[in-house]
Amino acid sequence: MKNLKNNKVFGLLVLLLIYIFATCIGLLTFYLLSPYMHFLVAILIADAVATVFVWASGIVAGTPSVYDPYWSVQTIIIYIPLLAYFKNWNLFTIIPLAVMTIYSIRLTVNFIKGFHGLGYVDWRYSMLKEKSGKLFQIVNLMGICMFPTMVVYLASVPLFVYASLSFESYSYLDFIGSGVILLGVLFELIADLQMKKFIKIRESREQVINIGMWKYSRHPNYLGEIIIWFGVALILIVNNIQLAYWISGAVVNLLMFLIISIPMEEKHMLEYKPNLKEYIKTTSCLLLLPRRKNKE
Repeated sequence: MKNLKNNKVFGLLVLLLIYIFATCIGLLTFYLLSPYMHFLVAILIADAVATVFVWASGIVAGTPSVYDPYWSVQTIIIYIPLLAYFKNWNLFTIIPLAVMTIYSIRLTVNFIKGFHGLGYVDWRYSMLKEKSGKLFQIVNLMGICMFPTMVVYLASVPLFVYASLSFESYSYLDFIGSGVILLGVLFELIADLQMKKFIKIRESREQVINIGMWKYSRHPNYLGEIIIWFGVALILIVNNIQLAYWISGAVVNLLMFLIISIPMEEKHMLEYKPNLKEYIKTTSCLLLLPRRKNKE
């Protein structure tokens, strides 16, 4: 059994089955609830139910990393059935589908490349398990699984509302949002390629990246992710300014990176990268800006 847990192909097949079942459970929940409540509430509940199933599957599989692909597939898995539910297939709804599919494929391929089997556990999960002790499964459910699900749900709401609009509500201005999403995906792709190049040429793990976009931003990959979700909001609000409040999801996503993800990652990297302090003091956190001089 131990060998199977470290087998990549076996692990991917298990994850595929888990996500097929999670999708079916989520869809069933939505179709049972949608006649009795607003479709956004039905989606939220269905999303939460699917997340609980993935969390429980992770307990059975022995790793919270079962949840890792959820972020990249959640929006697209909801958006496609939603277009069918509203019978709203047209150029204006298909273009966002295409660009979000590109985003989803890129993230999922990255996950598959880095996946080594069900025995793998992300360092962040190990840290949380060590700190929470017997309460870890509650932290796992609420922090590792449910919190990101809610963030992505909120950031995806503009796309879900967009799927429900009448044809008269669409405009070619909506494509601006899709263009912004593609820009964000491009940022992520370039940042990933530059990081891979740096890993090949670096002299040691302690060395701090100093090439390409990473010279001007400490987290250009996160910048791309943030741009993508503001692009999702723009798809809806650029032509429906009365719905501008739905940009709140993109703002929450931004705050998650600034308050949680980036500080946690940099604190972890400081443990084995002694020169990171200098990099933090001289390099912009997100935006691509000229390097600052370290006054010290």
